[in-house]
Amino acid sequence: MDTKVNVHKVKVEGTELYYEYIDKSNNNLTIVFDSGFGWELGNWQPIREDVSKFANMFMYDRANVGKSEDTIQNKHSEQNIVNLRNLLQKVEIKPPYILVGHSYGGVNVRLYANTYPEEVAGVILIDSCHEDQNKKMVPLWTKELQEDYYSGFQFESSLSEFEESLKQVRTVKSLGNIPLTVVTGGTQPHHTPEAWAYWMTFQKDLAKLSSNSKHIIVDDAGHAVHVDNPKAVTKVIKEMVDEVKNSL
Repeated sequence: MDTKVNVHKVKVEGTELYYEYIDKSNNNLTIVFDSGFGWELGNWQPIREDVSKFANMFMYDRANVGKSEDTIQNKHSEQNIVNLRNLLQKVEIKPPYILVGHSYGGVNVRLYANTYPEEVAGVILIDSCHEDQNKKMVPLWTKELQEDYYSGFQFESSLSEFEESLKQVRTVKSLGNIPLTVVTGGTQPHHTPEAWAYWMTFQKDLAKLSSNSKHIIVDDAGHAVHVDNPKAVTKVIKEMVDEVKNSL
């Protein structure tokens, strides 16, 4: 089976966005990856080789991340999904898509699946952010961890834009019966016990977004589950691909 790797920058909404696309040629299903806040697409490297054996992979850098340009536009989730959809259309990568979102990327893919449900065949949330985390969970962290967390809102967008993204995704109450897998890293010692209880509640809430969902806890992984335990995440993706292919 031929595999082609396309690497390009494409101007979308006035901003050049960098992407990499691994094309299995005869496969009409594409997995679209959306990274965590400020993370460039190279973070998917631990699962790239194995996943590319059975599926098309589309990875990209959001505006002001990695090899993509900065933008004068808003850098919140609503704009992110507009940019992503336009990018996919410009490079002629047609749906259906399985959307995989890590951390902040989970906010983006939730909003995408809710806005364009006809294009989405499945969603995988990897230790995804939750709209209530800044209000309920972050104040329970140590002062040092809170300072470290908030200092990160300079590498992609501002804290206010991140908060706007959380406000936007709050409107997504249900994804219907779309296949949904929520993957949670089970070893995250940076949390206080009280904060960890909230995080697990948030993850369970995310699994309730679809009537066709699974919640998987990967015990020997932290927040970046796909980096800490790539085999577990590859297995989740393969299972989703098989499920979706059987229904197409």
